[in-house]
Amino acid sequence: MTTMYNPLILIAEDDPDDALMLKDAFSEINQPTVTFLNNGKLLIEHIQQLLLTNKLPNLIVIDLNMPVLDGRGVIKELQKNTETKNIPLVVLSTTKSKEDIDSVMALGASEFFTKPASFSDLVGITNTIATKWLNT
Repeated sequence: MTTMYNPLILIAEDDPDDALMLKDAFSEINQPTVTFLNNGKLLIEHIQQLLLTNKLPNLIVIDLNMPVLDGRGVIKELQKNTETKNIPLVVLSTTKSKEDIDSVMALGASEFFTKPASFSDLVGITNTIATKWLNT
């Protein structure tokens, strides 16, 4: 019997519609273990709780523009901690600005995707993310 690899994926997304689409997209590629937090501060607090149990997420996906603590703030926080700075961190945002993309990559993001208009394109992105960043 083979055991299914079930990575822990954390997603910080403040838009409920985008969060639902992401949840469905990850389900489409058989990655059902996704935890959603609606701002960067909650994400950081959740990771701090996971650290207490010596469990780290396998992947973090963040929106760039969120209330309380935005994507840049999240990246800076995660980069400060030796235990969290090597977790793959993918930014998924509506921005197409080269300056935004370059700045988050310079801060330490692993990859950047602009949110697509269609669900099938989003499934394609989640599949790319899973293939590249999750050892499935």
